[in-house]
Amino acid sequence: MRRSIVAMPCLVAATLIIGTFGTASADPVADKSREVITDDGWQVRITKVAENLDRVPNLAASPFTREGFVGLEAVADISGHGRVPVDSGNMTLGYQIGCQVDVSNGLTVGLSAAIGPNIGISVGGVNAGASALAIPTVSFSPKPGTITTVPFGTKQLSGAHGSITADQVQIKIDSCMGPVSLRSYAIVSTSTADADNSIAVYGDPIWL
Repeated sequence: MRRSIVAMPCLVAATLIIGTFGTASADPVADKSREVITDDGWQVRITKVAENLDRVPNLAASPFTREGFVGLEAVADISGHGRVPVDSGNMTLGYQIGCQVDVSNGLTVGLSAAIGPNIGISVGGVNAGASALAIPTVSFSPKPGTITTVPFGTKQLSGAHGSITADQVQIKIDSCMGPVSLRSYAIVSTSTADADNSIAVYGDPIWL
């Protein structure tokens, strides 16, 4: 199986809104593409493009919360002359989110009870995993951070080309002390009578 990885020259500048916490910075996010020749002769390409991040001050005004809006697109293409037809295929788009130190264990908010760790994603007005926020005090028991994979969408391929676009998706990380990093990913999978293949491409890590 022959593989190639291409970093496209086109860069998308991330737009920044200066918030209460953190300093002003804008990281360019490069387009990425990966191509594979499968064992049964198909040329499969997955491309991640149009990635951008708008960092905003979190609504809770908490030093342990990060908030922003991301945009991202994945494109899958199948070409070539395979020995057997492609029976099915699908693609997935999303982010891997890393928190350096999880402070949810024993975190107290004034005189109230602890709040748990939470990653909230809102797509098209549908919110999953949201929880109440408040400004915490200095009382907490830190523990090692975690990496969470959050898919934005999955699409079944009905032909040789397919795409998923996510625009202005709210991303919110609670109960995290220190840097929060985001890494986008796009995966395409194909299946024939002879072989199953899965090809992934990853964006450059960016901070929220």
